[in-house]
Amino acid sequence: MYQGFASVYDYLMTDTPYDSWYELLLKLIKDYQVKGKDVLDLACGTGQMTHRLSKSGFKAMGVDLSSQMLEQAQTKAFEQALKCRFINQDIRHLELFQQYDFIVSYCDGMNYMIEDEDLKGFLDSIHTYLKDEGYFFIEISSYYKLSQVLKQNTFTEVNPDVAYIWDNNFDSTTHILDFDLTLFVDKNGLYERFDESHKQRAFKQEDLKDLFRASGLDLMELLDSDTGEQVKETSERWLLVGRKINE
Repeated sequence: MYQGFASVYDYLMTDTPYDSWYELLLKLIKDYQVKGKDVLDLACGTGQMTHRLSKSGFKAMGVDLSSQMLEQAQTKAFEQALKCRFINQDIRHLELFQQYDFIVSYCDGMNYMIEDEDLKGFLDSIHTYLKDEGYFFIEISSYYKLSQVLKQNTFTEVNPDVAYIWDNNFDSTTHILDFDLTLFVDKNGLYERFDESHKQRAFKQEDLKDLFRASGLDLMELLDSDTGEQVKETSERWLLVGRKINE
């Protein structure tokens, strides 16, 4: 996933409100009195949140399955003289050397956990690598967004450097969104085509607490990522906030 066009990912995500998301994260860290500076960023992509955490003085480690995305993340870290680190691993089966004070995941990492065993592996990894007093902040696309906004729609955009076709198909029985991305990227006056197919899982709000508890995690709060308020029926992005359950 995201192998063919990692170099244009940030260009396509220009309108993503990373700064406001980060401001909300800092507020929650303060509100919940999260202690410590060690943070793990799962499905970090090109490192947008990892870089921000590092700039704020956190000891940030980013993890992603796409080596191409990590190359972009590492390059940008070098350019900004940041000390954050990156590792190429599957977030369902982490093998790390330490635990973290808090764990974050932004831009749909959890939505890619299609099968129950995928989700269990992801949440178990969070439980394993959180310190006993650790918190998690997981940002995902809502059920409403996948089922009602994207649903069976096709989106297109044409710019001088990049053009894309984004074709969606939501299955209300399986709660899975299948989407195909076709990009045309300018390469010195010629356009190179990239094709990728993705699947994302839509989670129902009423199921989330039990899903987390099964992995020893307490989902404490569900917020609208964009407003920082309690989620509404039409909230398109959710921020899941919780902590490790200490027996």
